[in-house]
Formats: sequence, structure tokens, C-alpha cells
Amino acid sequence: MVVKEDYAKIIKNKISIVDQIGKDVKLSRSGDNFKGLCPFHNEKTPSFVVNETKGTFKCFGCGKGGDIFSYLIEKMGISFKEALELLATQTGVKLDNKILEKFSKNNASYKEYFEIMNMIAEFYHQNLKNRLKVKPLSFLSEKKIELEQVLKFHLGLSTNFQDLEGYLSNKGVEAHKLEKFGIIKLNKFGKKYDMFNKRLMFPIKDNFSRVIAFGGRTLNEDGPKYINSWENEFFKKRLSLYNINNLKNTVGDNVFVVEGYTDVIAMDKRGLKAVAPLGTALSVDQLNLVWRYSAEPIIFFDGDHAGIEASSRAVDISLPEINSEKTLGFIFAGNNLDPEQIINSNSNESKISNLLKEKKNYLEALYFLEDKNKIKTPERLLALKKRLLNKIEFIKDNELKRIYKLFIKEKIDSEIKIGLYKFKTTSEVVQKENYFLENNKKRRENHFVLRRERSIIGAMINNFKLLQSCDEAFAEIPISNTDLSHLRNKIIDIIASKEIANSMQLKKMLIECGFSKIIKKHFVTSDCIKYNFIEKYAQENADINYSQKAILELINLQQDWYNKKNKNLSKNIQKL
Repeated sequence: MVVKEDYAKIIKNKISIVDQIGKDVKLSRSGDNFKGLCPFHNEKTPSFVVNETKGTFKCFGCGKGGDIFSYLIEKMGISFKEALELLATQTGVKLDNKILEKFSKNNASYKEYFEIMNMIAEFYHQNLKNRLKVKPLSFLSEKKIELEQVLKFHLGLSTNFQDLEGYLSNKGVEAHKLEKFGIIKLNKFGKKYDMFNKRLMFPIKDNFSRVIAFGGRTLNEDGPKYINSWENEFFKKRLSLYNINNLKNTVGDNVFVVEGYTDVIAMDKRGLKAVAPLGTALSVDQLNLVWRYSAEPIIFFDGDHAGIEASSRAVDISLPEINSEKTLGFIFAGNNLDPEQIINSNSNESKISNLLKEKKNYLEALYFLEDKNKIKTPERLLALKKRLLNKIEFIKDNELKRIYKLFIKEKIDSEIKIGLYKFKTTSEVVQKENYFLENNKKRRENHFVLRRERSIIGAMINNFKLLQSCDEAFAEIPISNTDLSHLRNKIIDIIASKEIANSMQLKKMLIECGFSKIIKKHFVTSDCIKYNFIEKYAQENADINYSQKAILELINLQQDWYNKKNKNLSKNIQKL
């Protein structure tokens, strides 16, 4: 029998999402995608992208995205059933009335569930506000959660079930519906069981800001410290994230994944957007959820052993998922601290700033988490290399897998080289190392020069402040690669003749000038806008003094190499 999910697939295969959305939005091709002005918010520069192959749309301005059904539901304010019927009529797909009837009943159940959960949330919230008028709650004071956060996150206080049941009864909610929806359960004696007795309540909402469950923190140390609502047909922990409803208009912002509710609230106090899993290990479904809002969410778990293990598991489960369009960053707090403790400490501003500077990209985190013993003997380095390469095999994106393998091999080889110098005890070791270096010098030298030239130019493209402060040195530095030399010259030409205010404008100008092919050849980027695997000093938010120091060191190395090369060339000519 065909079910509603099958109908949706059949319809999506028969319809062009570009043609459908194109009825409302003027779309222009941009590489593999189509771009236009977002129909859901006012904007002057197109940030609304439609992908025909994937059958999806995404606005990088307001964060809205999904498939053709999501678009119609949002644009027309209709239900999924109505969107299904509308597109079925357009595509000539005949729908089974029995399936639609059942789906209508499910829709009604969802609507009723959300209404009841919203009433419960309001009851808890009023309880807490009334309590705070009389005396403060010690837990809130300890966590430095103020009234502003209580109101924003709609925090609440549970008392006893009888009070809640009476409140809902006055609202016309029959008790048996609470059992039907799995909001409460009966114990072995047939009595109603309320697990949220005397707890601080955290409403858990979906991305449409509807209350789907609750988390409760004990206030008298009776029972588990944190508990969540029972799972039911409306709420699955692995498909939900605390505070996902507030990840709107996140384009360009960092999005953090932390461990707990109070971590999220502490981050929000500092203007940082964060979500948290619900007392369980982070799942692939939850990562896919947060990837809708950020191409590189930052995992910021607790600094204890359990937090490190949780970060390690996040790497393991995400390996098959990462590609040039979605990855992860990592911050390791250390000292057994959690984000809430760091932010609420007296020196939080400097600590957070320093932690952000120390953020590791995905590859760095993979290496850091696997290199646990930190002892660099040849045997352990080779074992580390084998473990890392085995893990990298799980990456499905073949180009990314190739790059990761290259990075890991060069990193381990570099560690071995350092180890040879450190542990050498005889002239034989020195002779072997010199022999190795001599035989590999010419082959590797060109490779390192190319990497250095790419690093210099990549930094200038991505960090506009750095380009402005070092433009003269950048203009004079010798570039041996023909492609990169042309690219450098064009960058200098653009900033000298055009009014460019930031890196984004520079990147778009380079694309317009026909440099996309060269950029994609030498840098890891799919759209010539977002560059993957760029160094810390090349990032826009890097400290300018740190960036200047790093880039000038590279430029000096490049100049020294060029001078040495010319000197050797001169000697060879004299011999002739």
C-alpha cells in the first residue's frame, strides 16, 4: 500500500523545485544552484539558494530551508496535507482518500498535543515567576540565571501533579488525554506518576517554537539530577535539540553545540548561539539538524574525561557526513570546566576570546583526540598514523578523504623527522637522515613552495584587514606558480582600482573576473566564497597582530627561498 511518504517522493520526482519556486521568486543560475531574493524576509542581496538536484531550498539570511513541501507550507500557510493535495493536482498523482483521512487525524493529534504542552509550559512558568516574587531560587543564583533569561527561555517550576491536573482541567483538558499523549504514566498501582515533582523546568521546543517536551532539574537532590519527558510519537530525543528554536538569522554567526541547558543559557547571555542534546549522546540526526543553520557548528563540551570522550564520539559519527559544505569545529575547555563555569567566571570575556582563538578545525580535532599518549616514538607514531588513516576511510567524500590522507601523512612524517633529530645518538643516524633529506629535497621543495604560496594568497583573500595592512609586501613577493601569480596580480589590481570593503566583495569580484577555475584548483572551496582548511591567521576574526606576524614570516620565507634559488642559478651560469 502506498503511504503518504511514498506520495511525497513520487510528487518530488515529478516536479521541478526550481520551476515551482520560480513562480514566486526570480531565480538566476549560480554554479550548480539558482539564487534569488528570499521570499520570507526583505533583503537587497540574494541569499536564497535553490538546488534542483537535491530538491531543496535554503536562505542564508533568515535560515529557512527544506524541500518543496516545506516551501509551500511556509509561503502559503497551509498544512502538509494541503501541500500534498496541491502538488498532486499539478503532477497528476492520484491520492488515496483513506491515507489522507488518517493523515488528517494525525494532524489533529499533533495540534492538540502542542496546545496541551503549551498550557503546561505556561503553568510551570507562572509558578516560577510567582516564586521569584517571594524569594530567589538558589539554583538560579548559583548559575547566574537572571529574570531576563527566565523570561526568554520560559523557564518554569513544577510543584505537584495535582496542581497541574487541576489547572488543565479548568482549561478543558481531560486527564485521559495526558496518558494518551504520553505526558504522564501510571505506576504499578495504577496511580498517575509525575516525574517532574519539585524541579526547575526547561521547555524543549522544535524549530517552529512549539513545546514538544520538558527537561527538569531537581531542586532537592532527590532522584536523578536531570530528567526529560518520556519519548512519544511527538518527541524523540535524537531528533531534537534544546534551543533549536532560537537558531534564526544565524548566517555568519558561530553556532555552538554544548552539553546542557545551563550551558546554552550562559552562552546566550554573552550573545553566543548554542544548542544542546537532551541528556543523550549527540546523534547524526541532531548534527544534520544544526547543519541546517551553520556549515561549521562548534562542539564545545565539558573539559572533563566524559566531555573529551563525547567530542571523540562526535568525530566518529560525523566522519561519513562531512564534506566541503558541512563540517565541525571543536573547542576543548580543559581543567574539568564546562562552558557555563567559564562564561560565569569573573574573567569570562578574555577566556571566551582565547578559547575561540584556540578553536580546532575538524582535522586538527581528529588528530588531537586520537593522539592520546603524546609520546612520539616511531612505533607509536606509526600506530597513530594507521589509526587515523583507518578512520579517514569512513569519509564518503572522496576528494576530502584524499586531502585528509595527505595532511595526516605529512603531519606524521613531520613528527618522525622531528623525532629523528631528537633521538639521534650516532653519526650513522645523522648520515641516514642527511641521505634521506638530500634524495627528497628537490621533490618536496617544490611542493612546500606551492603550499606556502597558496597559504599566503588564501590568507589575503579571506582576511581583508590583513590584505589592507600587508598589501605592499604582498604585491612585491615573488610567486613561482603561474596561476597563483596571475591571481595575486589580479587581487592587487582590484584593491588598487576598485572600492572594496571586505573579503566577500573581493571574492565576488574575482569570480566575475573569471578566476573561479584557478581558485578551485588551488583551494578547497566549492563556490569560491567559503574556503575550507584555511589557517587560523587567515580567518576574518583572527587577531590582526597575530595574523600580520604569521603572514610576514611566510613572506620572508618565500623571499629567502627566492633569493637562494637565484643565487644557485647565478653560480650555475658562471660555471657555464
